[in-house]
Amino acid sequence: MIQTARSANAYLAPAAPSTTAQASVKFWGVRGSVPTPTPANQRYGGNTICVEVLMGEQRIIFDGGTGLVGLGHVLSQAQSPVQAHMLFTHTEWDRIQGFPFFQPAFVPDNHLSIYGGTAPNGASIKHCLTDQMLKPHFSMPLQYMRAELDFHTIQDQDSFYIGDITVKTFKINPFTEALGYRLTWQNHTLVYATDTPIECTNSDFLDFVDQADMLIYDGTYADLTYLRGGVASTPPSSEPWETGLEIAQKAHVKELVLLHHSPVQDDNTLDQLQNDLSDRLSVGAPNRFARATIAYEGLNIAL
Repeated sequence: MIQTARSANAYLAPAAPSTTAQASVKFWGVRGSVPTPTPANQRYGGNTICVEVLMGEQRIIFDGGTGLVGLGHVLSQAQSPVQAHMLFTHTEWDRIQGFPFFQPAFVPDNHLSIYGGTAPNGASIKHCLTDQMLKPHFSMPLQYMRAELDFHTIQDQDSFYIGDITVKTFKINPFTEALGYRLTWQNHTLVYATDTPIECTNSDFLDFVDQADMLIYDGTYADLTYLRGGVASTPPSSEPWETGLEIAQKAHVKELVLLHHSPVQDDNTLDQLQNDLSDRLSVGAPNRFARATIAYEGLNIAL
């Protein structure tokens, strides 16, 4: 059942606070561009981006890469109907390619609220997800999904509520129209900001991530050299993970988690990045944040 798209600004007031003191983040997919299920990527994983957040009574799902398929299998084992809010940053392949295989979307009585901005070509999140399921790309159109689907078109600097969670948006990439999300629930704040240009250190962005308990940031994917036949682009002034550290320090973030790993960044490469992060933190000032982690599939962190 597909309901008409509407703006998330329709939610003008929060629900009553939840009494369930639970907030956690689980990573189901951490890879960028294309799935890479190779032996060299076993420890960090090869599925494209999908992150599950539990806050009180709400389930938030960031992006729908192929990691969404495994999450769907687990949710389908539940005895009660599945209710979730899916927040898409943008609609490039690595963020939506798992959606047609998301089992809960095909089950009646399940309820999915789907949020996303407008693509560079003007298409809404509903149009983008519908188009990828049309022939010849997929065998079943979106109308085969029997769950109740609510679509919400959101914009830069929107503010709305999901239950008793406050959600704020910020456009983090003008080239892909990618949105970042800031979730605030009780005394927990999580910022999800991926597909970020390396120069993403302006004051507005720093205000958006200010004092977050966790910043999930796009800090490993350096360039697309592997798609250019080995011809490198102009080298950046710093590595993406260094920019992530700089942002976390300036914004007084408590914990930094880096994801969106390149298809050519294998386990050994990401181990080295983790070592570089740890080395940088070990020589940092006492007021630096306490933890920085390279995300891997199955990583589960309590907020």
